[in-house]
Amino acid sequence: MPSLTGLRFAAAGGVVYTHCALLLNPHLARTLGPEVWVGASSVSLFFILSGYVLTHSARPTDTARSFWRRRAAKILPNHVLTWGVVVTALAFADTAATTSGSGIVAHLSSLFLVNTWVPSQRFLSAGNPVSWSLAAEMFFYLVFPVLLPWIKRLSRRGLLIGAVSAIALVWVWPLFCALVLNPEGHFFPGYWFLYMLPVTRLPEFVLGMIVARISAAGIRLPRIGVLPAAFGVISAIIVNASLLPHTFLYAASTVGSLAVLVHATAELDLRGRASLLRTAPLVFLGEISYAMYLVHLPVLGLMYLGLTHRGWSALAAILAALPVILLLSWLVYAGVERPCMRRFSSPRARRRGRPRLAAAP
Repeated sequence: MPSLTGLRFAAAGGVVYTHCALLLNPHLARTLGPEVWVGASSVSLFFILSGYVLTHSARPTDTARSFWRRRAAKILPNHVLTWGVVVTALAFADTAATTSGSGIVAHLSSLFLVNTWVPSQRFLSAGNPVSWSLAAEMFFYLVFPVLLPWIKRLSRRGLLIGAVSAIALVWVWPLFCALVLNPEGHFFPGYWFLYMLPVTRLPEFVLGMIVARISAAGIRLPRIGVLPAAFGVISAIIVNASLLPHTFLYAASTVGSLAVLVHATAELDLRGRASLLRTAPLVFLGEISYAMYLVHLPVLGLMYLGLTHRGWSALAAILAALPVILLLSWLVYAGVERPCMRRFSSPRARRRGRPRLAAAP
């Protein structure tokens, strides 16, 4: 579905935009303006997209083992590469967070994508910091073979009820956090519980699965175009940032409008309609978006520190980093991600016994 591939670039671009905005204005980390929630909503879009695409492309004869193999071939090579680069750089810098015993354990937990299950800032920021979302994705992949048959059995009415329930559950988490887990309103552990704990992000993935089944079942929904849906997402970010407590902005405030956006974008491909997202440049950018997501923060950080130390302005350093990010993203995609998917996504054909050549007399 090429339009959804193009939408992936928009999601990755939203994360890059937020990190650039935080470098330009570090006070955003404290004031939590709309620029911060663009990145948070983009991560939520990734989770919903993941549920939709995996459900849409599920093979009837697939097994859990083959599904997990394909997902590992897609996710792990880029992750291991960028993890190794970041940890090596930190080790050369001789930071205590890397060389201490607890630091080593934290980085290893990041390598195996289990670090976000630990409510500790050292674990959450270990390795390549943006890889925390991969820990959530790996959890989604683990439960996907169990969830898919159940969702496929839902009736049309059950699918609609399921979609509403998933959205409602995303709204319940902030209430639970405010009333039970974090009644005093401290930033942590609410940040961990609402944003990084994989199980609390599962409803967004399930919502994507349900939206895919709604499309496959031909359920007629009010027609909303991609542009109105995107405008709804942007409006929700801007308006809700000033109206709602920040705990509702990690996912709840935009989850419904993001689901509408994914459905509207998918309809472009399912109905063969014209789509800017389906053009070759945006599809290409969508294909390298996963690599871009993983490489952008280390590149931004290194070039920002190096160039501003030499007298460059923050804006000039960021503008110089953007083409480097795109180039490295393409190199990682073409040199690591795509070859590894071709090599490891399916088991190599077993070599059948060949008749041996008769020994020469």
